[in-house]
Amino acid sequence: MGTTQRMTPGVSGEPNWGDLNKSITNISKTVEKEKELDSDKNINAKDEAKQYKQISDRRAAHLKSAFNNLVKTGGGRSKISSGKSSSVGKAGIKSARKITSFFTGVGSNGLQQTLIDIGFGSLQGKTFQEVLDYLLVFCTDSNEGMDETAANNASCEIMKELAALAGNDLNKFEQLVKEYVEEAGLADLLCQFWGLYIFEHLSQRFEEKVKQQKGMEIGKETFKIIKADILGQVKVLNNQRPVAKIDWKGSTGRKEIEKIFDSVIKIICDEND
Repeated sequence: MGTTQRMTPGVSGEPNWGDLNKSITNISKTVEKEKELDSDKNINAKDEAKQYKQISDRRAAHLKSAFNNLVKTGGGRSKISSGKSSSVGKAGIKSARKITSFFTGVGSNGLQQTLIDIGFGSLQGKTFQEVLDYLLVFCTDSNEGMDETAANNASCEIMKELAALAGNDLNKFEQLVKEYVEEAGLADLLCQFWGLYIFEHLSQRFEEKVKQQKGMEIGKETFKIIKADILGQVKVLNNQRPVAKIDWKGSTGRKEIEKIFDSVIKIICDEND
């Protein structure tokens, strides 16, 4: 996927893309204002605190507006979370199902058998990196469009984080995956995946543009803030979700994946459609 596609977001005639672009630009403006305030040596403490509060409130409003407008571009919460949107959701659901199928396979049959079942073959003589590289391909899709790329990037981040937690040790990795399936960890992991997936849709479309318009430092800080806000809200959702044993296989698992996606969109975007 080339730079031209990244720099020209949206669909012709769709007004929400312009609204989304404006929201992202406004977030970057709050970062600029904050930087200016940081460097102002003449302001008194009371005025400084007041201005920081104003910047924070504006930023929160612009963040919510950005998330809402992203959902609107996809046709609304229900359309996105069910995979019926043409721009957001379909590739994410596909990747989430692949992650879930791998995890449940390891939970039921162990890492060795699951890797054989998905085409990797025997573990004998193989390194952790070889296994990880294969899983990164297995859990991703083509790079045909932004939706596929967003799903791929979110999947890669999830798998690399698990590898780091396991210390790049295959035995520890297998045990970690089993614990995620046996406890409530897989649902939490999917919440994180969906948060990363939503962030990737925003960063693909606008990060380069903000960096060009506002400079590298402002651009990086803007998207660091956006990502932290999304994942912070997802973490709150994790804590609010009732702990329950979920049967991830078959139609029940597919419905649960969509249900979690819907919950993430709802808490992040306040989208009730």
